[in-house]
Amino acid sequence: MNNIEGSHPGGAGAAPEALRQYFDDGTIDNYERVLSEGKEAVVHVVSKKEGAVKRYYAAKVYKTRDERGFKNRADYLVTQGLSSKRRELRAVRKKTRFGRVGEEFLWQNRETVYLEKLLAAGADVPVLVKAGRNSFIMEYLGDGEERALKLIEAKREIADPPGVFGRVLRNVELFLRCNIVHGDLSPYNVLYHRGRVVVIDFPQASDPRRNPNAQALLLRDIRNVCAFFARWDIPAAPEVIYAEMWNKNQLNE
Repeated sequence: MNNIEGSHPGGAGAAPEALRQYFDDGTIDNYERVLSEGKEAVVHVVSKKEGAVKRYYAAKVYKTRDERGFKNRADYLVTQGLSSKRRELRAVRKKTRFGRVGEEFLWQNRETVYLEKLLAAGADVPVLVKAGRNSFIMEYLGDGEERALKLIEAKREIADPPGVFGRVLRNVELFLRCNIVHGDLSPYNVLYHRGRVVVIDFPQASDPRRNPNAQALLLRDIRNVCAFFARWDIPAAPEVIYAEMWNKNQLNE
């Protein structure tokens, strides 16, 4: 996501409409600022005062279909949750009104489903706080005004590149064991903060048991990771890593 930081602190009246639900249920009580904007969503910083402590959270709000820059989801969405429902799948593929509604529901809800599953498995992903309509609240990565850096921004701060490389690949393999392929992994959606690695942005993720494009997406993810860490001369053969990872997962299946 692109950084478009700006400070606009205030209550519910300062927040986007999609976040009012979290003020109403007491999850948050203050709106801080826009944190970043990507192809499919805008992430905001919000907070909750607990005694003398202010806790920060990240609130992801999905853009409408017309606002999104990323609209060609065929490689990712194919058969996601629809493999046994031919009518719904046909509707999505034909882009009927019914299909668009179903597609939006799947698109906006599966990220939180994947996050919950990956958190339970011990993956390095943000902690989910509350899921709502067209949005969700998650852990804020940083310290107050100091946000976590993306890997692409943290090149000088990474003290142990081989260790971080191994940690990212460990997550890719753990995702696969959970039957999830990220599908859009790059140094732009892996955060690094004080030695901690966190993978974000899962709306393009897919289930390799149902998506015939998952193998190609997995290989691309691994190539992106290897290409970034090549600047530290870390030896890596993405095709070999992919083949070993995929074969191991097939054996587990």
